[in-house]
Amino acid sequence: MWQLKEDIYSLFQSEKYAPINGMRSIACLAIISLHIGQLLNSFIPPYPHIQWMTYLNSYTYRLSALEGLLLETFFMLSGFLLTLKFIQHRDSFSLKEYPLYIIKRACRYWPGILLITIIMLILGESQGNWTSFWLFYQNYINTDQWSWGFVILWSVSLDMQLHIILPIILHIVISSRSNYQRTYLALYILVILSIVYVMLVFNPKTMNLLVHVYHNNALALGMPQRFIDWVTNEYNVTLGFEKVIDPSPITSFAELIYLSIPGRYSSFIIGSILAFNLINAKNNTMIRCGTIKKYTYLTLIFLFMIISTIPAEPNAINDVVLTIMVSILRQIFAIAQAFILFSAICPSTHPYYSPWIRSFLSHPIWTPLAKLSYYIYIIHCRIALELIMTHSHIFDPTRYSIDILTIICLILVLIICLIISIIWFIFVEKPFQRLINKQLSSHEKFHAT
Repeated sequence: MWQLKEDIYSLFQSEKYAPINGMRSIACLAIISLHIGQLLNSFIPPYPHIQWMTYLNSYTYRLSALEGLLLETFFMLSGFLLTLKFIQHRDSFSLKEYPLYIIKRACRYWPGILLITIIMLILGESQGNWTSFWLFYQNYINTDQWSWGFVILWSVSLDMQLHIILPIILHIVISSRSNYQRTYLALYILVILSIVYVMLVFNPKTMNLLVHVYHNNALALGMPQRFIDWVTNEYNVTLGFEKVIDPSPITSFAELIYLSIPGRYSSFIIGSILAFNLINAKNNTMIRCGTIKKYTYLTLIFLFMIISTIPAEPNAINDVVLTIMVSILRQIFAIAQAFILFSAICPSTHPYYSPWIRSFLSHPIWTPLAKLSYYIYIIHCRIALELIMTHSHIFDPTRYSIDILTIICLILVLIICLIISIIWFIFVEKPFQRLINKQLSSHEKFHAT
């Protein structure tokens, strides 16, 4: 059942597309940093307090917008890997095997969900709808039923939902193996439809996150009062605010755009387009001015990243521009990430190939972190909450620099999460995977006879 030596060794084994490890690890670290910053700023009195104005000038705040976008990296990678696997096994796809595929995919998520459930039971957690993340519909429940320990599991639910839907879409739209022209057209249309959807439902008067985040603590905006009361009583802490904003001004944005499939599926589709581009890359090694285009695109991506860290003044952007920005920002970021990955994994003869990007993203340091990124991502919110609230006298941004505290807390949370994740990976996930694979193999052999 347990194969300790082999499982430990597997943590350091790089896979075919090694640069994915770097992208996944960097995205994971950035998202952890974002959530730590949100927890720390809950101790700061909100706008226009002088300490809040100091926070608005910190790197923790300035980087938060870019860090928030890095979730699209996970979605893009998920769509890419799913599509690549689907293309490779296209002939074996059938409605008969489809339910088995869904069960197998769910079994990839459940060990991590079991882990965070155990951690929440041990550390304690305010009440919430726990069945929603076990059954993958958390992104469609009322945010009043959320709790910080499992707040990020909505993205796991969304990922599972797209793994159910996307294979059917690919089965319908995939055309000739030679050029996939109809497939490209269908996927581009889907991306455009996602942009149009956001444009139609976005209300710049009530959904202006720039204003809300500029003036309010993250927990006051996104968490129910029940959770805030539990935190203050359980940990005997004094937050920078007493009451959440009710009704929350971000609720409609979250329900219609941030958490819903129509508002978020485009990054998965961009990952699918990347998969088809990679397959066709060997036939497109002759691109006019390819090297110039590569460096132009990389320069634009770099400038986009820099601009994303420049905080915009609230109400400084008119409604039309704001609507367009909200509608296309995530797609642009996903495309940028897809291009970076393409430049690292495309054939070395391709003009877009970048050996230094490949070398950086393929560095062995990323491999174990990437292998454990799912578990680290799943548990980091609850670990960070426990660490910060239990030691609130140390992690106090009203006394110390929030930037320094974020870095220190990031290191500590990462170490704790790594230790827990390694143990869980070796003693639970790998044996569970072997058991599931054995059962599925027996099932397939039974139906083949």
